[in-house]
Amino acid sequence: MMSDRWRQIETLLEAALDEPEPAKRDLMLERIGANDPDLRAEVESLLAHDEPSQTFIESPAYAFAAELLTEDADDRLENQHIGAYKIVREIGRGGMGAVYLARRGDDAFDKQVAIKLIKRGMDTVAILSRFVMERQILAQLDHPNIARLLDGGTTPDNLPYIVMEYVDGLPITDYCDQHGLTTNERLSLFRVVCDAVQHAHQNLVVHRDLKPSNVLITRDGVPKLLDFGISKVLEPEVAVGSIEPTRTELRMMTPNYASPEQVRGEKLTTTSDVYSLGVMLYELLTGVRPHRAIDSQPHELARLVCEQEPASPSKAIADFGLLIAHSKTFSSNPQSEIRNPKSLRGDLDNIVLMALRKDPQRRYVSAAQLSSDIERHLTGLPVVARKDTFKYRTNKFVKRNKIGVAAAVIVTLSLVTGLAAALSQTRIANQRRAEAERATARAEKTSRFMQSFLSYANPYWYGRGQGRLDVTVREAIDDAAKRIDTELADNPEVRADLHHTIGDIYRLSGEGDKAHQHFQESYDLFRQVYGERHPKVAMGIFYLATTMYEQGSRPEEIEQFLRHGVQMMRETGADNVNLPYMLQALATWIMTIEKNNKNESRLAEAESLILESRVLFIRHYGEDHGATLTAGSQLATLAITRGDLRKAESIRQENLRLFRQLGEGNDGILGAIVSLAETKFTAGKVAEGDALINEALAMGRAQWSQSDFRFQRLLKDIQEARAAANK
Repeated sequence: MMSDRWRQIETLLEAALDEPEPAKRDLMLERIGANDPDLRAEVESLLAHDEPSQTFIESPAYAFAAELLTEDADDRLENQHIGAYKIVREIGRGGMGAVYLARRGDDAFDKQVAIKLIKRGMDTVAILSRFVMERQILAQLDHPNIARLLDGGTTPDNLPYIVMEYVDGLPITDYCDQHGLTTNERLSLFRVVCDAVQHAHQNLVVHRDLKPSNVLITRDGVPKLLDFGISKVLEPEVAVGSIEPTRTELRMMTPNYASPEQVRGEKLTTTSDVYSLGVMLYELLTGVRPHRAIDSQPHELARLVCEQEPASPSKAIADFGLLIAHSKTFSSNPQSEIRNPKSLRGDLDNIVLMALRKDPQRRYVSAAQLSSDIERHLTGLPVVARKDTFKYRTNKFVKRNKIGVAAAVIVTLSLVTGLAAALSQTRIANQRRAEAERATARAEKTSRFMQSFLSYANPYWYGRGQGRLDVTVREAIDDAAKRIDTELADNPEVRADLHHTIGDIYRLSGEGDKAHQHFQESYDLFRQVYGERHPKVAMGIFYLATTMYEQGSRPEEIEQFLRHGVQMMRETGADNVNLPYMLQALATWIMTIEKNNKNESRLAEAESLILESRVLFIRHYGEDHGATLTAGSQLATLAITRGDLRKAESIRQENLRLFRQLGEGNDGILGAIVSLAETKFTAGKVAEGDALINEALAMGRAQWSQSDFRFQRLLKDIQEARAAANK
């Protein structure tokens, strides 16, 4: 059968399975049969194999799977063993298998788990392939907000099983309603879900079935992303093993949360998950989904998803009377601003509708960008989401009226082309001439200043004729720093760059006070020259933040200042090489603040920032570069913050190995050695830590004299490593 026919059957079958009332389902089948009897027969045949369940995909794969096919009582596994686990009871059943609550059978530890097991008779090649792929996908995902794969294997009768973290929680919508969460609280919780989805995307996994029932919130308020049973691996070498849609796999989506491209059966990307997140966010804020087919017809739902623009969340509440209809939903928090359409107008409307755009290329490019825009709204900053621009509406109009527009353009161009060309050429020439003049003036001033700096090597020039022969570079820099603002008073752009450069020299020399002074001057001048939003202003924020702690600023103040800089750099200089360093700096301050609190959602954010920085470093420098390897060091610090010393030691051991591969002269080796030594000390492996410290000291002495500031900095790092281990 042609693929288009299968897609049509898939959509109709999914809609029929989602209809809980038999009478309405029969009416739906009658309407299908009136137009296409063969199509109705095919759908009814598939329904016969799938009865009586309508909720297999609607429920988490291992928590609430409904019984699709009946089974004899002898086939139940209570009190039996699967591997090392003893089955306690069945907690879900589906057409392909069942899910059981279990404990470790040998009492090695007291921990509940969920075991997902293929059912006898359903072990076809297609289903087994899908099951194995789900196990592979779970194995590569390691995130605190994704239900973890704990174990796996094969039963004596060759049926594969998966052992997963057991999550006792509520769907995110039910949790928010029952606990009466405010709009901002819902947004903060949703951002954690976005982080989990972003982690899957960074591992090249598209979930394809994001919905509230696949996001459970534990009693402690921790979100857990579930059910990767129909997810897709984007890596070509892995995806080769994926199976084509067949009759046993028609339920590859939940239509109410599926993107337009998923409904149409087109190629999916990570932006398809962004759309599903948008539907979930819409429901969290309004209590309803963006598309609701009045007569439950599959054709109608498909048309709404693919063609009709949803009402904005605020308009949905106002127009459909949700304030009254859903008053019970929010009764636990009657004063919640979520019941007021005004709280959603503006930014939140735009954010949700951007995630729900029909064209994947016009949505948020990632779950991280969606989360970031929500954060900007929560912090009062401008958001990326905007209403459709005049330019975009014009382009749409042109596409719909190509002939008429073309004729009008020809006539208009014949009148204005000559004048426009002349004006354009004149404007461009003037701009280029002005830019060239400014560049020449800057170059001349910089050249003269640098000539005076190099003249320090001339004993008859230095000190205005005092004739010293022992002038050091440091003395020359100190003197130049004093002359910047007087000799270049009329050129703030050059002064800004020079203050930044000299500030960085002082920073690397360990003179934080002087560095801070010059970074402050540079930051102020960058704002004066370029305005409040520019890549250089963002860079100025980053470097100024490196010295703020020594000036008495609190970590929380530095974090917020850096957040502002990161956001500015994302918007004005996404390809700027400083951005990954800024992401790492922000992650560092989050970990510093949460060292004692251990707020997992904040630590998950730090992990996301670190992984994002690594991707950017690879783009700029490649994988075999010291800057790229710094992400590993930060991940080890994150593991220590979470209390996982074994993981931290493993990461730092591997990081040191990679630094050694770059060459013995690489400065990063010493940092990697000291970091690993600190981890060894913390883990109580004092002898191993001492051996590493001795190696670092030997390398330092071979490179520098003991009076060299770099050797002194090494000694300070060693002292801090020992002190950190003793805390």
